[in-house]
Amino acid sequence: MNKRWTAALLALALAVTLLPGAAWAAEAAGPAGSRLTGADLAVYRALRDEVARIADGTRTSTVVTLSDQDALSWTLSELGAAGDGESAAVDKLKSKVADTLHIERVYTALASDCAYELFWRGTEYTYGFSYSIQGNRAFVQDLTITLQVAEAYQDGGDTTVSKDKVAAAKKAAENAKAIVDKYQDSSDYEKLAAYCQEICRLVSFDFAATADGAPYGDPWQLVNVFDGDPDTNVVCEGYSKAFQYLCDLSEFDGDIVCRTVTGSMNGSDHMWNVVQMEDGKNYLVDVTNCDSGDIGALDRRFLAGGAREDGGQTYIISLNPGSMTYTYRDEQKDLHTDGWLALSGSAYVYDPSAPRPKPVPSFTDTPAWCAKEAQWAAEKGITKGYGGGSTFAPGVDCTHTQILTFLWRAADEPASAAKAPVTVETWYQDAIDWAYGQKMIGDDFNADALCTRADAVSYIWQALDKPEAEETASFPDVDADAPYAGAVSWAVEKGVTRGYGGDAFAPDRVCTRGEIAAFLYRAYH
Repeated sequence: MNKRWTAALLALALAVTLLPGAAWAAEAAGPAGSRLTGADLAVYRALRDEVARIADGTRTSTVVTLSDQDALSWTLSELGAAGDGESAAVDKLKSKVADTLHIERVYTALASDCAYELFWRGTEYTYGFSYSIQGNRAFVQDLTITLQVAEAYQDGGDTTVSKDKVAAAKKAAENAKAIVDKYQDSSDYEKLAAYCQEICRLVSFDFAATADGAPYGDPWQLVNVFDGDPDTNVVCEGYSKAFQYLCDLSEFDGDIVCRTVTGSMNGSDHMWNVVQMEDGKNYLVDVTNCDSGDIGALDRRFLAGGAREDGGQTYIISLNPGSMTYTYRDEQKDLHTDGWLALSGSAYVYDPSAPRPKPVPSFTDTPAWCAKEAQWAAEKGITKGYGGGSTFAPGVDCTHTQILTFLWRAADEPASAAKAPVTVETWYQDAIDWAYGQKMIGDDFNADALCTRADAVSYIWQALDKPEAEETASFPDVDADAPYAGAVSWAVEKGVTRGYGGDAFAPDRVCTRGEIAAFLYRAYH
């Protein structure tokens, strides 16, 4: 997959108005996007929103301009340019942007996470931005990212998507949803196996598309799988994206995560999926080579394990007889996890007699701004709802006891030898003992106190082993020596929060349960 990218700086001395970054921080991120932080995460979320609009037909241009962003603005002092002339300040701004914004990483994460939304994309992209220096502050301004449209999806040029193609893609998406609905009552394993079999039933490998000079287009996209036309087929990219999309549309009982990865198979370029099952282990799914009559077949390259080589970049999959070598492309390192996405050493074993994971509640009272966050917390077992029913109570103020219990569950409910010097309700006690043992709370802990924004970021930061931020966040209401200052800097860099009501952080403002769910969602993604 060839990619071309260019950074262009256009000098503009314009006044700017910062847009609130909090809106971006609330957007969802896929498995790869959730690994991004700071400006990378902000740009990813904004881009993901725009490519979804393109796929939905509400915009056709793939020239995306993101207006001035607080994640890409610095004081001249922060740039080390205080007292310098404009030319020197610009040079330092360029250097800062290069160190802060990694567009290639953002694009790679977006391509991995958006199996459907990017059905129209080509193989090239460019980006550029202008800047403004106003007073003692420098801003990146009008960051413009141009995503090439594949020839088969163009309408008059390579930056405009055909409305007819969008309509066809929507129809294909409906067909994909029908497959998911068909197996909605099946177990997680049965769903995954059925999706693999359905894809292999619908298409065959398109050998003609691999010929020299064949344009990148339809055979590489999932539309060909679900378009209802038996004469349209795909290559490995289409197989993998189709499987990813069916998983994206699904509700699983267990903690199932599907990822799309790129690399090589026995030295040839290839794309496949890696699925995390409810046991927490990752397994290879190569739908391309599960097709009927192939050497792999469903029983050999579906939820397969492998022998690790080259520090985890390469895995040998045994086919009995023979084997296949799968190697991640270099850009896949750190994309989905620290280092390479590790595979289980053995294949997944399905036990149909094992009890299915307990279904998670579906909340009826969560507004759009925190619905996915609360549902995610339920799916992860972080929350069990409010009052034992199908409500989450997003507007109810959150107590210290509640947020510490959320964090304890997020840590897989570890046992603690320590005993907190306070007695709380039985269902909270283990969590409070754990927090006391972790020195997150002291002898003066007040179980009934309400959790403020400072408390929230501090607790989350401590639960994640106090990761250091590369830069110090600057808020007029957060003293540099405040005990939660490091947590605030990390939270801003991670995209957990970008402040409250403009330039302030509002450390003493009490958080609702919905706000805590949003913080947790962003922190753990």
